Amino acid sequence: MFGLSSYHYQIPYRADSPTLQMTSGIHRFGTFELDPSRRDLRLDKQEVLLQPRVFDLLCYLVEHRDRVVSKEELLDTLWPGVVVTESSLQRAVSLARVALQQGGMEGAIRNYARRGYRFMPEESQAADTPPAGDKPVLAQAERSFAQALWQDAMRAFKEADQIQPLDAASLERWGIAAQCAGDLASAVGPLERAAVVYSSRGAREAAARTLISLARIQMESLDLAVTQGCLRRAERLLSGLPQGEQHGYLAWMTARLHLNLGELSEAIRLAQEARDIGHVLGNADIESMGMLIWGIGLQASGDAKAGLALQDEAGAAVLSGTVSPLVGGLVYCGMIASCCNGEDWLRAGQWQKSFTRWCQRSNIDTFAGPCLIHQAEVFAASARLEQARDALVRADPLILLGAPWALRDAHRLMGDVHLARGELEAAEHCYQQAYQHGWEPYPGYAELLHRSGRGEDAIRGLKRAATLTHWMPSERKARYLALAAQIAAELGQLDEARTLLQTLDGEPRRWEFGALAGHVDRARAELAWSEGKMEEAQHRLHRALGLLQNNGAVLEAARIHLRLAELSALQGYESAVHMELSTAEGVFQTAGAEGYLVQCRALRDTLSTHD
Repeated sequence: MFGLSSYHYQIPYRADSPTLQMTSGIHRFGTFELDPSRRDLRLDKQEVLLQPRVFDLLCYLVEHRDRVVSKEELLDTLWPGVVVTESSLQRAVSLARVALQQGGMEGAIRNYARRGYRFMPEESQAADTPPAGDKPVLAQAERSFAQALWQDAMRAFKEADQIQPLDAASLERWGIAAQCAGDLASAVGPLERAAVVYSSRGAREAAARTLISLARIQMESLDLAVTQGCLRRAERLLSGLPQGEQHGYLAWMTARLHLNLGELSEAIRLAQEARDIGHVLGNADIESMGMLIWGIGLQASGDAKAGLALQDEAGAAVLSGTVSPLVGGLVYCGMIASCCNGEDWLRAGQWQKSFTRWCQRSNIDTFAGPCLIHQAEVFAASARLEQARDALVRADPLILLGAPWALRDAHRLMGDVHLARGELEAAEHCYQQAYQHGWEPYPGYAELLHRSGRGEDAIRGLKRAATLTHWMPSERKARYLALAAQIAAELGQLDEARTLLQTLDGEPRRWEFGALAGHVDRARAELAWSEGKMEEAQHRLHRALGLLQNNGAVLEAARIHLRLAELSALQGYESAVHMELSTAEGVFQTAGAEGYLVQCRALRDTLSTHD
């Protein structure tokens, strides 16, 4: 539910980096106007915004335009005291050229092989720029890319490529635009071609960069063999080179692969390595993604407190504006997915609001399908079933653009919506679809089985799912065990319920955060109830209610109100029965949860009969 592109749309800039000392004179060349003292660039009298490092690069080249400036000199000047690789300089030059294209100056920065760069405005129409036939279209593609108009950039790159095959850098930007638009499938072709061109030129870092991006895309399609092949090739290309950015991206992507395979300790180790590389290089993209996977790995391993703290820090890095748009979207998507797996609905909703605002500012639709699924899951938990259904319907066509694995989780979640609405046959069909495609349909499917008189099957399925080592079931393991214990207690299998709760207590206490703690208390309440300990059952149900409400689990909290009404009826507390029942009915009616309203009506019928 998250991935990677190692190309920076924005160059990270450290606040403590020294700004170059430039002369105060204003430089003008045709439509080009550069004022170093005011840090202002204008093309055709329009202000052009640049990242500080890119602006400093352009100023330095302009003020030394009488000569070729070596790459070593630029690296030492722009990154004093920081070890970075040549790819950082190449990306800064690329972004400067993209900006200059807005004034027809795309050829002004000349590249001299094995020597360096020179600013030559009179050469902006030099022969090494794109042929005249495709120049306007390509220039439009680059402008759209610089303005974060991803769909427009995709279309223009494709059109320019049909007129004249694009160079490797343009192909790579085409692939990035497709990823930012959420269309991963359309990114594969351009990135594969870019990798071939870079490799043929001996540009090892650039080739590794595109292969790492391809590995991420292939992982989203669950083509793990291709993913591993791309990563191994990237590792060979980077072998022997000084440690730089691409080593950080490789560590991050490999960590994510191990996370996917359930190899949590190795995932954590590599994520820490990525975080450390990003920190040393001042690269916020690598650092934030390393923190994200490190945090998810810790949470799946049982250290939820430390894991959540790392994930929140990664999210805060995105909000600070130092992370590129694509990577920011991937960090957010991964965080919200982890919140949903841990049923931390309040936190998921808070980050989702921030994510929505951030996407609007960045004009980005990264992983639109999976993100809609996470949004639907938050809607469902907060008793907004119709909104959940709408989000899932909208996600369906978008998922096929690059993350088909998410369709399986969409089936599971749609099953939950049908279950709450009382559409049991449709719910079972959706759960079966999820399972047939290799996805665990729990906990919802267990609820359906139990309601249909197949509680034994529900317990067996939950226990099996709790043994899986993939990161997703690892994060949901406590939920599976708690529900299995709850069902066992309701069926009168008290020894089974006690054993399951003991197992839960022996596990890392990942369930102490979010709504999971409420589900565990619900299971303990059902055991106490079956043992005849009514006061303890009532106490634990109230505790579960508070935990669920405080963590945004509105629908589950309403189900606790219904259970408290049933318990109060047994105890003869008539006023409490009507208060709890009315509260539950209000939530279910607003949500359209007919499946639970049926249970409320059944209880009212029972009470009226007794009256």
